[in-house]
Amino acid sequence: MTGGPTSGGPTSGGSTSGGPTPSGLTRRRFLGAGTGLVGSLMVGGTAVLSACGDIQGTPSRTNPSSGFGGTLLDPPFTKPDVTLTTLDGDPFRFVEDTEGQLTVLFFGYTNCPDICPVFLQTMARAREAIAAGPGSRPQVLFVGVDVARDTPEVMRTYLARIDPTFIGLTGDPAEIDRLITELHMPPVVLEDPAPDGSYVVGHPATATVFTRDNLAHRIYPTGVTAGGGTRMEVWVNDLPRLDQGTFK
Repeated sequence: MTGGPTSGGPTSGGSTSGGPTPSGLTRRRFLGAGTGLVGSLMVGGTAVLSACGDIQGTPSRTNPSSGFGGTLLDPPFTKPDVTLTTLDGDPFRFVEDTEGQLTVLFFGYTNCPDICPVFLQTMARAREAIAAGPGSRPQVLFVGVDVARDTPEVMRTYLARIDPTFIGLTGDPAEIDRLITELHMPPVVLEDPAPDGSYVVGHPATATVFTRDNLAHRIYPTGVTAGGGTRMEVWVNDLPRLDQGTFK
């Protein structure tokens, strides 16, 4: 996987109000503009796009029990009114089907070599560590952004190897893109195919957590380097409090 990391991650206790998606970008073939993959795409001062490299720093990594990890959203994000598709082919109405639940939303793809499996495995381990009580049963949504390869069968097998409780979602690319845009994230971008037909996907490297009040008060980086992701201990510390309505 090529492409350098982006910069400008959130700091401990920081906040962002989000911002508009960078103009002029489309889902397809943005990459390759002299930087290999993605340079720095900034939203509200926060870099949130990954081409399966490393981005963003995680607050409180050295002492995850002090304060919260992630970035405080002020004002919080509301839930976009979009409809995706479950792996069984049923409509997944985002607002209705996450109503009143602690929900962790993540965009990725099954061919991702690093960020996606690391994040999902970290979340699975955090659930196991919490075991019972508040924060132990978050609704983890994995939205496959590479719709050509992230078929229901592929996603079902992929998630079953990590945590069968995780919910895989697919859908019309335009609807997925609208969800990403309304959450103030950069768009999905696909690199031009290699001679063997393979290609790299740039996707938001951020997990958005919606609490039981149906608002997202915090987002969390999902990079894979020492300073680029959210450790299991941070999730173990934060999820129970988020589940009980405490977010700062």
